[in-house]
Amino acid sequence: MGPRTEPSRPRLRVFLLLGVVLCGCRDADDAPSLSRGREAPRDVFRVGDYAPGRPEVEVVGDADRPIRRRSRDYGRLVECDHDLVVFKDEEKNGADRRMSRRTHERLHALARLVEREWPGKKPRVTEAWDENTEHGDKSVHYEGRALDLTVSDLDVSKLGRLSALARDAGFDWVYFEDATHVHVSTR
Repeated sequence: MGPRTEPSRPRLRVFLLLGVVLCGCRDADDAPSLSRGREAPRDVFRVGDYAPGRPEVEVVGDADRPIRRRSRDYGRLVECDHDLVVFKDEEKNGADRRMSRRTHERLHALARLVEREWPGKKPRVTEAWDENTEHGDKSVHYEGRALDLTVSDLDVSKLGRLSALARDAGFDWVYFEDATHVHVSTR
C-alpha cells in the first residue's frame, strides 16, 4: 500500500464550494455558523449561541412545579453567600441568592474562573429562583435551576467570554441569550 496522500487544494476548494452551494448561501461568508446551536469549540460565544446544541428542555428538563416560599421544597434551595458573586436583588427579598445545590456549585466554579479571567471582577446574578412567575410557564428559574448573569462591571463586551466560562464551569446548558445577559441552567 502506498503512502497516504492529502487531497489537492483544488479538490478541497471544490468540496467547500459545493458545501456553500448546497446550503443555499451566496458565498462562504453567508454560510451558517457551524457553532450556532452546537457545542461551541471556541472561547467566545456570540449572541444566540447555546451549548450543548440541543434545546434547554432536552438537556435540563422542564420545571415540575414552581417552588413556593415556606413550602417543603423551598428548604432544598441553598442561599449563595459567596463573596466572589454579586447579586442584583431587584426584588429586595433575597430570592436571587436562592438556587439548587447543583446551580450553587456551578456558580462557585464560575466565580473562580471569572476571577482568574478578569481579576477584581465577579459574576453578577440578575435572576435566580423566581417566585414571581416572571418567566415562561415551565422555566427552571421556578426551581432555582437557572441563573441570568452579567459581569460585575456591566461590560457587555465580556458576555461572550462569560458564556464560554460558564460552559467550562460545568453548567449543563449555557445560552448567550441577548446583548444584556447570559442564561445558564442545570439538571
